[in-house]
Amino acid sequence: MPGTPEELTEDERRQLRRAGERLRTASKELESLVATDPIKNRWTPEPAPPEILDAARNELATAWSELLRSYRELLGWEPPAG
Repeated sequence: MPGTPEELTEDERRQLRRAGERLRTASKELESLVATDPIKNRWTPEPAPPEILDAARNELATAWSELLRSYRELLGWEPPAG
């Protein structure tokens, strides 16, 4: 039964933290594959193989879904429409 943030148990708070950490990690990993700046006179990043990009995008989507599911189940929150 969804509640309020004050009513969350320690395990529920841990679940939300882990979901948020997973999303942040997935976002940073994908960013490192597609948005790495070259270093002048040193190196230019190589494009990541398609299967690596696909895996990173899938992990990001899964992490996002997990975060939304956790907030929905634990707090009854829905993401804004848009």
